[in-house]
Amino acid sequence: MKKHSLYYYIVVLVSLATLLPACTDMSEDTTGKMVSSNFYADPSLIPQAVGAAYAELQAYQNHWGVWGLQTVSSDECVVPTRTPGNDWYDGGLWQDFHQHQWEYNLDGLNNVWISVFSGITTCNRVVNDLDTYKDEMEESVYLRYRAEANVLRCFYYSIMLDLFGNVPYIDTYENEITSSPQMPRAELYQKVVDCILENVEYLDEAPSPENYGRCTQQMAYVMLAKLYLNAKVFKGADTYAPADMDKVIEYCDKVINSGHYEIAVNFTEPFMVSNESCKENIFVIPMQNGVNSNGDYEFHFHKFSGHPKSREMWGIEVGGWNGGCATPDFMNLYSDDDLRKRATFAYGPQVNKTTGEPIIDEDNGGKQLNLTIEVTSLNAAYRWEGARIQKYEYEQGMTGNMNNDFVLYRLADVYYMKAEAILRGGNSSLATLCAEPQFQLIRQRANQPVYTPETLTLDELIDERGREFAWEGWRRQDLIRWDRFAKGSWTFKEALNDNTRDLFPIPYDQITKNQTWQQNPGY
Repeated sequence: MKKHSLYYYIVVLVSLATLLPACTDMSEDTTGKMVSSNFYADPSLIPQAVGAAYAELQAYQNHWGVWGLQTVSSDECVVPTRTPGNDWYDGGLWQDFHQHQWEYNLDGLNNVWISVFSGITTCNRVVNDLDTYKDEMEESVYLRYRAEANVLRCFYYSIMLDLFGNVPYIDTYENEITSSPQMPRAELYQKVVDCILENVEYLDEAPSPENYGRCTQQMAYVMLAKLYLNAKVFKGADTYAPADMDKVIEYCDKVINSGHYEIAVNFTEPFMVSNESCKENIFVIPMQNGVNSNGDYEFHFHKFSGHPKSREMWGIEVGGWNGGCATPDFMNLYSDDDLRKRATFAYGPQVNKTTGEPIIDEDNGGKQLNLTIEVTSLNAAYRWEGARIQKYEYEQGMTGNMNNDFVLYRLADVYYMKAEAILRGGNSSLATLCAEPQFQLIRQRANQPVYTPETLTLDELIDERGREFAWEGWRRQDLIRWDRFAKGSWTFKEALNDNTRDLFPIPYDQITKNQTWQQNPGY
């Protein structure tokens, strides 16, 4: 087991049990103290109490979770129904997601809503306990962990702000979610920004084994940069405000100049099985196979995307479910000499990883398995169609789920956010940024020419963000900033006439509990 994870996963298991009522009934009263005063009197135990609030992040990377909403709805992923048979039809669910035809009674939306608000509720419970037992601990300890819980709540709210927009803002444990009023998206955005600014100074400044996978000052600065970068969307403004872009640059510079992080020489390093030592990664979700019996809280890209012959392809002991794959249009963003293309996706003729012998595809007349980039149909794709995700290293001999920590924030994103802010009117030099060795390394390690002020345009940057951050859970948000999500077109998805699908609907099971709530436009 990873050295940083033992106490964390014990806390996850305990906290999932305590969260169960909130996960099944959002209106149920689960108030009550989580721990005793004796617990908070021991400084070594306080991190575990706060650690419980991270539990719901374990579901983030699942195809039924936040990652799934962000990814399957974008141009980087499609989940076609497979033929022969009817695998992945699921009542047309995945086709609807891809073509932006989802409705507000979809279980997947409700599951994400419940999961994220469960995280918010636990953060509020931790803050309530810290306030209650404040006198049992040193003031510096109290301020540090209270700030951590508040900033983590902001991260959860940044998800709700992005996906659903107008949701209740709850920052006390006594308040019920479904009995609280909605907060307009622009106000919610400002609440989240203000909360981070009020708490960031009390967080740990430097990364350490003790705060690995937890909120630090640098994590908070990245979150602020992302919030300001998306401020036009979140505030419903017509244009990108130069002041907001200056804030993006300010917080990106704080992270860049901190000296704590560096771009990895190899593109694959942030995604290795043992990626906890990678200095490019800023904020991750620690994952550990077998800790949780609930599959929604496990990391299994190899199952979701893998071909049934993935045992031979990747040298693992578990077969793939033949689900998600890259769209042909997304694969066309890469040049063939871009090293990220094959590092991210498996495609073409496949051989046994152990023996080097061709893998035989019984579904295709006994020919060598050839994963085509082409996907011929959304409703009846052959089992060998579509490039499969292999961005995260698959551990040799793996029998269950993945041990890689899931990367949320990394330094390459910080550099590209700064570039985007400059291109959108921020006050900084693009030429200076393009000349920075760390910025150039992002392209050099991919075997691509470095950017100059002439070649780095907004049109180029949205494609480059796709290539660099494929399947990391940011594509939907990126496309929305470029007005290419709802109004965009790609393989099997036509352009829509308006932007109403830039937001998901408030789930049916939630909006029916409060008659004063208003559904998002277009639903």
